[in-house]
Amino acid sequence: MASAGANENQVKFWPEPALESVEYLCAEYRDFAFPAHFHETYAIGIIERGAQRFRPGRSSPLLMPEGTLCVINPGMVHEGNCGVDGGWRYRMFYPSPTLVLRALETHRSPPSFDGHVLLDSSLYRQFEALHRASQCAEDLLERESRTLMFLRELFTRHTAAPAGSRLLRDPRTVSRVRQSLHDRFSENISIAELAAESGVSETQVIRSFSAATGLAPHAYLIALRVERARHFIRLGMPLVEVTALAGFSDQSHLTRHFKRITSITPGAFARMAGRR
Repeated sequence: MASAGANENQVKFWPEPALESVEYLCAEYRDFAFPAHFHETYAIGIIERGAQRFRPGRSSPLLMPEGTLCVINPGMVHEGNCGVDGGWRYRMFYPSPTLVLRALETHRSPPSFDGHVLLDSSLYRQFEALHRASQCAEDLLERESRTLMFLRELFTRHTAAPAGSRLLRDPRTVSRVRQSLHDRFSENISIAELAAESGVSETQVIRSFSAATGLAPHAYLIALRVERARHFIRLGMPLVEVTALAGFSDQSHLTRHFKRITSITPGAFARMAGRR
């Protein structure tokens, strides 16, 4: 993750190679003005504080205030600066048209937004979750899943893009995905691998599995790893071995999810199990 700061302007950006090197940006600008420029990708984000004054092409400037989603089509020339005293803080990411089509399960021309400012509290929260996951989620499956499902929801709600294929309610697909997760629970498996092993698209994997089990594949995988960790701890294994065998990247990763699901730490569970 790269970062740079000048005076009070703070910028961090990082790529996700598994998602066609989509770039994520977290920035706070107090006194910066963007000259006219464009992106070959979509530019999508949320305004967390303050407001940005945005000018698309030769049109009149408009305000992107706190609490809104901002969207810019590929190739759209635009400029931006502070919209209020104190500047603005925002989170952005820059998905390619091919990544958007991948999320939409289509090979049609990439869809376009008619406007640039969206009021959609549900998608705002989804974006916030995916953006934070891109920074700190250890599992590739979670980062991919959150990004693909957000893009699907955004474009089907706010463009003329078709909703893609209907939700498949095929128990065999769900069974294959579940079996793959159980067989490979200690691996950093990708959504593309699950899709290939189950014979359906990436978004169908997420939607079908979530509808059938009540958990998205990445959430199911974490719960499964916690179950495996409980088993290994009951066998008397040291926590450092449990961490690796259960598929967690480090002990803090294990502890965070173990406590979230069981209400106690792995160490406390080990002490209790040892007294039985």
